Amino acid sequence: MDNEALMRRISAATDAKKAKQQAHTGNPAAANPSRNAAPTAAAVQSAHPNGQRSATLSPPPPARQMPPQRQTIAPAQVPPTASAAPNTVARPAAHPQAPTPSRAASQGAAPSTMAPAAPAAAGEQALPSIYSSAAQEIHGSAISSTLEEVGAAAAATSSTASLGVNSAADSSHPDQMSFMPPKAERMPAEEQAPRPQRSEERGQAYVVSCSGTTAIVQGDSDCVDTVTGLTWAVGRMLSIQVGANRIVGMICDIEMLGETYASGTKSMMRFHVELQGEVQDTAQGEMKFTKGISAYPGVGSIVHQIRSVDLAAIYAATGAVNAFVGELSQDNTIPALVDIPDMLSKHFAVLGSTGCGKSASVSLLLHAAQEMIPDLRTIILDPHNEYSRAFPHANTITHGNMDIPFWMFQLEEYVEVLFRGKPIVHEEVDALREFIPEAKIKFRDGEDRVKLRPDSGSAVMTADTAAPYRIADLLAEIEEEMGLLESQYDRTILKSLRARINAHCSDSRYAFMFRHRTIEDIAQSVIGDFFSLPGDGSNSTIIQMAGMPAEVVNAVASVLCRLSFELAIAAKGNLKVLVVCEEAHRYVPAGKDGFEPTRRAIARIAKEGRKYGSFMAIVSQRPSELDPTILSQCSTVFSLRLTNDFDQDIIRRAISSSSASTIAFISSLSNRECIAFGEGMSTPMRMRFRNLPPHWLPGAEADVFGNSNPVVNGQQAGVVYQQWRNGLD
Repeated sequence: MDNEALMRRISAATDAKKAKQQAHTGNPAAANPSRNAAPTAAAVQSAHPNGQRSATLSPPPPARQMPPQRQTIAPAQVPPTASAAPNTVARPAAHPQAPTPSRAASQGAAPSTMAPAAPAAAGEQALPSIYSSAAQEIHGSAISSTLEEVGAAAAATSSTASLGVNSAADSSHPDQMSFMPPKAERMPAEEQAPRPQRSEERGQAYVVSCSGTTAIVQGDSDCVDTVTGLTWAVGRMLSIQVGANRIVGMICDIEMLGETYASGTKSMMRFHVELQGEVQDTAQGEMKFTKGISAYPGVGSIVHQIRSVDLAAIYAATGAVNAFVGELSQDNTIPALVDIPDMLSKHFAVLGSTGCGKSASVSLLLHAAQEMIPDLRTIILDPHNEYSRAFPHANTITHGNMDIPFWMFQLEEYVEVLFRGKPIVHEEVDALREFIPEAKIKFRDGEDRVKLRPDSGSAVMTADTAAPYRIADLLAEIEEEMGLLESQYDRTILKSLRARINAHCSDSRYAFMFRHRTIEDIAQSVIGDFFSLPGDGSNSTIIQMAGMPAEVVNAVASVLCRLSFELAIAAKGNLKVLVVCEEAHRYVPAGKDGFEPTRRAIARIAKEGRKYGSFMAIVSQRPSELDPTILSQCSTVFSLRLTNDFDQDIIRRAISSSSASTIAFISSLSNRECIAFGEGMSTPMRMRFRNLPPHWLPGAEADVFGNSNPVVNGQQAGVVYQQWRNGLD
């Protein structure tokens, strides 16, 4: 259809709408001009692009009305020729949180979510739904006379055809993007079109060999994919009929039996298929996918390309609380659903090389988890200061306003801070284990207490007790021990310990541990700031760590991970806390390197946290550098593009043997595309994450190649030097 015919159709639809509006205002003559004058030949010709009167000019049957909150139209594809039937109206698709037509119009919704157009009047040809939607939008904002604007409006409408109403919801409601799974509306049996015979719509091949996990299928070049129009390719799913069930397999290798390939002639081909499971028809008329295979195919069993309904059954939701996070790469009309409780309770990992959309995928999963689990507390350890843009209402804590008093550190954490990666002197640690409880008791009981014997019962103090004390009292205990003639510690050890404590107190990098001049018990307010308690504000907290020294980052991560686990235990399952460890290979590296308290705190969450409501998300671009114990506890994995062989080997060992060939695609995945497997989904799947609204995309504060201001003079260079000397906040 050319642009001129398109404009004529839009004009005809606009005139019909005006006539209908005038009919409601009491002017029936204007509403039906055919009563006063017969249509001219030019008018008849303009109704058809070929200049001939169409045989389908009778008014179409009115579309079945749906409730206002669910009345949407799935955009149709542009008809390839003018002979395509233009009177068909797409069946309304349902979405749990789709806007009503009035709200969609007031909020500037995409054309695909507008109310259906009125049926065409007598003597007029109904427009295809894609153009009628464009005509409604153009009519509402004054009709444009340029063909380029009309074509742009139609293109914008057709771009939402993928996933029907769900993609339209992404574009029409960017501020209220919902992750509720789409509910497919079942058509009555009398309205369902009869299914064509398989031999008429799909090519077929035959099983020539079968083992417990693989099968070899032989066919010819007539085995054409109904989606791409090409011969069956690697990664496509096949269906093998065995009795009443259908065994599902994925093509992992293809070879041609002949020596040469001749275009236009049939060529025999052999497909190596990896068996995934089987689809069974239940007594209720539904389809159920199971990973096991009850009966294997024999030689000569017929093999077809899998049907869309079977493909949807394979990746159907498995849990009660599922989030719609993307679509299948093989068929973008099938949503990719994730069971949020299973994903959280058994921890999850997002892995991928830099630049493949890893941070955007994490943002999408966190927004989905917060929508499905409203009382979930999320703490993001943000090493690049990029998540504040994606969570603008979150409580953002920087190095400049961070407040974690030194007395909230346990002895092991405090020792690691004091020694800063150097070899630990155990005699100094033993001295601290004795002197810190004395300083805490002195702060609690006052200076005039009588020191007769160690406290007993509930009043006992240890070096790990979260009770305040003064550094001055700790140093006084060390000085007192140094003055004894028969001290149990060597004076050199005590002098070294005193020097370490003084150096730590004067180090500006650890200023967050000494914010208050006076010591008081502020543990409740500190915990409330980090964990959004009592919960009257945002449930997300972002710890910006860009520019922090590695020792400080490890100390903060250790305290927060430990507190999240301890609070979950204290709440007895009534507090759900998710700790997101970005660049997790910094905190829990493979081997014996790293900050040992952080490794132990994260490992405790990974092993025991799900019992109490403490969850963990591991995000890394180098899974081979992660502690294998930590990664093995993540039962749901989203693996984006990985190019390193060692990283791929980690994923290869984690995925089940029946889906091992899926890993072959991991180095060629596009951005925002991943291999997802584990407890959060029914079976491993290759999927693409949904498009996020711009304000949900993580991004650094500085755009290096965009809006940055280059340093061009000495004054600007002086500012850089000053910021460098004062710190990177």
